[in-house]
Amino acid sequence: MNRLTLLVLVPVCLVTMGNYCETDIIDDAGFQFWCGDALCTWEVEEGAVRKVSTWHEHDYAVELLGAPVVLTQPADGSLPSCVRIELIADVEPSAMVVVAIDYGGNGTIDWSAPIYGEGFRSMAWEVRPRSADDYDSVFILRKSNEGRAVIAQFRVSSECGGV
Repeated sequence: MNRLTLLVLVPVCLVTMGNYCETDIIDDAGFQFWCGDALCTWEVEEGAVRKVSTWHEHDYAVELLGAPVVLTQPADGSLPSCVRIELIADVEPSAMVVVAIDYGGNGTIDWSAPIYGEGFRSMAWEVRPRSADDYDSVFILRKSNEGRAVIAQFRVSSECGGV
């Protein structure tokens, strides 16, 4: 998402109070917000990342450099009864990248799925958390091996309805 899109989308959300704007569970789904060379809302727990362009020079993605690389972001409050994860990525199979959820933020991976497909591909999952009491849940992107891994979108919302 580029700056012009944000300038249009934010006022539209405020005026229409559309579901798209109100259902996101994590911030910066499109990796657009950078504080210098670091992501502003994502934590790089291990490894290194770099800002790269996608289809437009001002539409950013995050490249996971080397291995291992771990990015995390906590959910804002408790999770709804169903979580939809939408991802757009360009990942070499050898990179072994997964998306994961740590319910309750206790350090244990409770759900995970592989991310694959060279060339930017869209993937989606609907996940049902264990219980509404899973506060402090954390969303994780983990790269285990060398290889190209660029994530252009990682949206988590409560917009379930069939994948």
